[in-house]
Amino acid sequence: MINRIRRSFAEVAICQHGGKVQEAASILGAEPLDFSANINPLGSPPLKELFLEELGNIGHYPDNSYRNFRRAAAKFVNVNMECIVPGNGSSELIRLFAECCLEEGNTALVPTPSFGEYTNQSLIAGGTVKKVNIDEDGLPILSQADLAQAKLLFLCNPNNPTGRLLSASQVIDLADRCEDAQTFLLVDEAFIELSEPEESVAIQAPCKEYLFVMRSLTKSFGVPGLRLGFGVTNSRLAGILNLARIPWSIGSLAAAAAEYLLGCDEHLMRSRQIIKTETLWLQDSLRGLGLQPLPSMVNFILVDIRPSGLASDILAERTMREGVLVRDCQSFGLGKSYIRVAVRNRSENERLIVALEKACRCRG
Repeated sequence: MINRIRRSFAEVAICQHGGKVQEAASILGAEPLDFSANINPLGSPPLKELFLEELGNIGHYPDNSYRNFRRAAAKFVNVNMECIVPGNGSSELIRLFAECCLEEGNTALVPTPSFGEYTNQSLIAGGTVKKVNIDEDGLPILSQADLAQAKLLFLCNPNNPTGRLLSASQVIDLADRCEDAQTFLLVDEAFIELSEPEESVAIQAPCKEYLFVMRSLTKSFGVPGLRLGFGVTNSRLAGILNLARIPWSIGSLAAAAAEYLLGCDEHLMRSRQIIKTETLWLQDSLRGLGLQPLPSMVNFILVDIRPSGLASDILAERTMREGVLVRDCQSFGLGKSYIRVAVRNRSENERLIVALEKACRCRG
């Protein structure tokens, strides 16, 4: 049977993610506090009344053009709605764009360390992946020959897991290089609303042939269970992607929520204020444990745990036993020297520090 399956599907590997709350709860007998997934610390704006009202429409198919969602997204990033591609979360959009750009044997360039789905979805599409390092300015180290030989380059900004934010001018310079090489560039701005949204390049995407900018409502508005995102590109490419995407991939409840959430600007402003305050507190507290948090411009922190003398999987296991989940960063290619922690509210951040202190103190 296996030899009759498309090779890229038969050889697909597991892509590790955080947020395994239910799995941990089955072990602990109680729901843990999740610092392994980077969700808005304020959670979501209230959605109950909206969902109750929208329940009357679940007897009908959603509008597959998602006009209201696309209109709200277009207003949110100040582009025309013909330039918007709605998606069932970032993962669907990454897969759709990889399938759009890559044919068997084409090369995708993936900076490392970065989000694992770039590699995973490129391989599923039949492409080959070339990992490229990131320089001290936060940009991938690329020659023009690298770009010329590749069909697709991924860029995560702010980068996951490092928390590094590139300026809009840095990203546009890279996009211009990709235009010259006729190489597609996917800029993943999943976390930019919780960082510095003025550094987004989404408004530039309709003016480029090869640029696709992705945004996530999942992270920004604290709704990972809804699976919502959208891409921004030129109208011609958006039209192709909208024809190629899976019909009705966004349910009517989620689509209605998207339209509402994209109008909740005040929620995002309050979230950014909390994140800045709590990031500073959390970094100081992590240093107080003898750990080494890296600078971060977003709602998560990459932490060098080598001073603890513990491997990342051991530390993650111990904190889980204390009822707190952290992200073991081995899957990012960082060995056993790093964990990543989300930035949450003060009382929750205090629980994280207590759990890490106990985990580091325990030598058994």
